[in-house]
Amino acid sequence: MDNRPDVRRMLWGVALILGGTLLLCERFGLLPDWAADYQWWGALVVVAGVVTLLVARHSDTVGTGVTFILLGWWFLVVTNHLFGLTWYNSWPLALVAAGAGTVAHAIASNWLPDKERPRHRRRRREQLDEPAEERHA
Repeated sequence: MDNRPDVRRMLWGVALILGGTLLLCERFGLLPDWAADYQWWGALVVVAGVVTLLVARHSDTVGTGVTFILLGWWFLVVTNHLFGLTWYNSWPLALVAAGAGTVAHAIASNWLPDKERPRHRRRRREQLDEPAEERHA
Protein backbone atom coordinates (compact mmCIF):
# COMPACT_ATOMS: atom_id res chain seq x y z
CA MET A 1 0.00 0.00 0.00
CA ASP A 2 1.31 3.44 -0.92
CA ASN A 3 1.32 5.87 2.03
CA ARG A 4 2.75 8.87 0.15
CA PRO A 5 0.60 12.00 0.21
CA ASP A 6 -1.22 12.76 -3.02
CA VAL A 7 0.26 16.20 -3.73
CA ARG A 8 -1.90 16.82 -6.80
CA ARG A 9 -5.12 16.30 -4.84
CA MET A 10 -3.88 18.45 -1.99
CA LEU A 11 -3.07 21.28 -4.42
CA TRP A 12 -6.51 21.03 -6.01
CA GLY A 13 -8.08 21.07 -2.56
CA VAL A 14 -6.12 24.17 -1.54
CA ALA A 15 -7.05 25.87 -4.84
CA LEU A 16 -10.74 25.12 -4.26
CA ILE A 17 -10.57 26.41 -0.69
CA LEU A 18 -8.87 29.64 -1.81
CA GLY A 19 -11.28 30.11 -4.71
CA GLY A 20 -14.31 29.56 -2.50
CA THR A 21 -12.94 31.90 0.14
CA LEU A 22 -12.37 34.63 -2.46
CA LEU A 23 -15.86 34.22 -3.87
CA LEU A 24 -17.36 34.30 -0.37
CA CYS A 25 -15.41 37.46 0.48
CA GLU A 26 -16.67 39.01 -2.77
CA ARG A 27 -20.28 38.20 -1.84
CA PHE A 28 -19.88 39.84 1.57
CA GLY A 29 -18.20 42.92 0.07
CA LEU A 30 -14.87 42.28 1.80
CA LEU A 31 -12.71 42.66 -1.31
CA PRO A 32 -11.31 45.94 -2.65
CA ASP A 33 -13.28 47.56 -5.48
CA TRP A 34 -10.85 46.51 -8.20
CA ALA A 35 -11.18 42.85 -7.19
CA ALA A 36 -14.94 42.95 -6.54
CA ASP A 37 -15.68 44.11 -10.08
CA TYR A 38 -13.79 41.17 -11.55
CA GLN A 39 -16.08 39.36 -13.99
CA TRP A 40 -13.50 37.01 -15.46
CA TRP A 41 -13.13 34.51 -12.62
CA GLY A 42 -14.40 31.77 -14.97
CA ALA A 43 -11.10 32.14 -16.82
CA LEU A 44 -9.41 30.56 -13.80
CA VAL A 45 -11.50 27.44 -14.34
CA VAL A 46 -10.60 27.44 -18.04
CA VAL A 47 -6.89 27.73 -17.16
CA ALA A 48 -7.24 24.87 -14.67
CA GLY A 49 -8.80 22.76 -17.44
CA VAL A 50 -6.05 23.59 -19.92
CA VAL A 51 -3.36 22.74 -17.36
CA THR A 52 -5.17 19.48 -16.60
CA LEU A 53 -5.18 18.60 -20.31
CA LEU A 54 -1.51 19.46 -20.72
CA VAL A 55 -0.39 17.17 -17.88
CA ALA A 56 -2.85 14.36 -18.66
CA ARG A 57 -1.35 10.88 -18.45
CA HIS A 58 -4.65 9.04 -18.15
CA SER A 59 -7.83 9.18 -20.18
CA ASP A 60 -10.01 10.21 -17.24
CA THR A 61 -7.78 13.26 -16.74
CA VAL A 62 -8.53 14.30 -20.33
CA GLY A 63 -12.25 14.11 -19.55
CA THR A 64 -11.76 16.22 -16.43
CA GLY A 65 -9.82 18.84 -18.39
CA VAL A 66 -12.50 19.10 -21.08
CA THR A 67 -15.22 19.40 -18.45
CA PHE A 68 -13.33 22.18 -16.64
CA ILE A 69 -12.73 24.12 -19.86
CA LEU A 70 -16.39 23.98 -20.87
CA LEU A 71 -17.64 24.83 -17.38
CA GLY A 72 -15.21 27.76 -17.27
CA TRP A 73 -16.51 29.09 -20.59
CA TRP A 74 -20.06 28.74 -19.29
CA PHE A 75 -19.11 30.69 -16.16
CA LEU A 76 -17.54 33.42 -18.31
CA VAL A 77 -20.58 33.70 -20.57
CA VAL A 78 -23.08 33.83 -17.71
CA THR A 79 -21.18 36.23 -15.43
CA ASN A 80 -20.69 38.64 -18.34
CA HIS A 81 -24.32 38.27 -19.50
CA LEU A 82 -23.38 37.26 -23.04
CA PHE A 83 -25.94 35.90 -25.52
CA GLY A 84 -28.75 36.58 -23.03
CA LEU A 85 -27.71 33.63 -20.87
CA THR A 86 -28.26 33.64 -17.13
CA TRP A 87 -27.72 31.03 -14.43
CA TYR A 88 -31.45 30.31 -14.59
CA ASN A 89 -31.78 29.71 -18.33
CA SER A 90 -28.39 28.15 -19.07
CA TRP A 91 -27.91 25.49 -16.38
CA PRO A 92 -28.32 22.65 -18.94
CA LEU A 93 -24.91 23.68 -20.28
CA ALA A 94 -23.43 22.12 -17.14
CA LEU A 95 -24.87 18.80 -18.30
CA VAL A 96 -23.41 19.38 -21.76
CA ALA A 97 -19.98 20.03 -20.19
CA ALA A 98 -20.18 16.85 -18.12
CA GLY A 99 -21.28 14.84 -21.15
CA ALA A 100 -18.49 16.27 -23.30
CA GLY A 101 -15.99 15.34 -20.60
CA THR A 102 -17.32 11.80 -20.56
CA VAL A 103 -17.07 11.56 -24.35
CA ALA A 104 -13.52 12.99 -24.26
CA HIS A 105 -12.60 10.36 -21.65
CA ALA A 106 -13.98 7.60 -23.87
CA ILE A 107 -12.14 8.88 -26.94
CA ALA A 108 -8.88 9.41 -25.04
CA SER A 109 -9.04 5.85 -23.71
CA ASN A 110 -8.04 4.73 -27.22
CA TRP A 111 -4.61 6.33 -26.69
CA LEU A 112 -4.14 6.76 -22.95
CA PRO A 113 -4.65 4.19 -20.19
CA ASP A 114 -7.29 4.51 -17.50
CA LYS A 115 -6.14 4.93 -13.92
CA GLU A 116 -6.09 1.70 -12.01
CA ARG A 117 -8.49 2.01 -9.13
CA PRO A 118 -8.45 -0.37 -6.18
CA ARG A 119 -11.40 -2.68 -6.12
CA HIS A 120 -12.99 -3.52 -2.84
CA ARG A 121 -13.98 -7.15 -3.06
CA ARG A 122 -13.38 -8.01 0.57
CA ARG A 123 -17.05 -7.66 1.52
CA ARG A 124 -18.14 -9.94 -1.32
CA ARG A 125 -15.59 -12.58 -0.29
CA GLU A 126 -16.79 -12.42 3.31
CA GLN A 127 -20.38 -12.95 2.16
CA LEU A 128 -19.38 -15.99 0.14
CA ASP A 129 -17.51 -17.49 3.10
CA GLU A 130 -20.41 -17.31 5.56
CA PRO A 131 -23.08 -20.02 5.53
CA ALA A 132 -26.33 -19.41 3.62
CA GLU A 133 -28.44 -19.48 6.81
CA GLU A 134 -26.50 -16.56 8.30
CA ARG A 135 -26.83 -14.46 5.12
CA HIS A 136 -30.63 -14.72 5.09
CA ALA A 137 -31.12 -14.35 8.83
